[in-house]
Amino acid sequence: MPESTEQTRSASGLARRIVTILWAVVSGVQFVIWLLMSLISMSFKAPFWLWTVGVGGVLLALWWYFGSDRRGAGSGSE
Repeated sequence: MPESTEQTRSASGLARRIVTILWAVVSGVQFVIWLLMSLISMSFKAPFWLWTVGVGGVLLALWWYFGSDRRGAGSGSE
């Protein structure tokens, strides 16, 4: 039984890392596109990337904080 719990935790950790990397890449690409739009048009454009960085960042932070590693910490190995 503990082996399946460890496998679940490692799979969950891997999923969190992959989603975090994808979020960072998408946020970076959106920022570069916004910056180029603003520089090419020589006017300030609304920073649409803030939605991805802000909302996505909060959701990821909550996922990392309340992840399966934290939930399983109280059970211990008895």
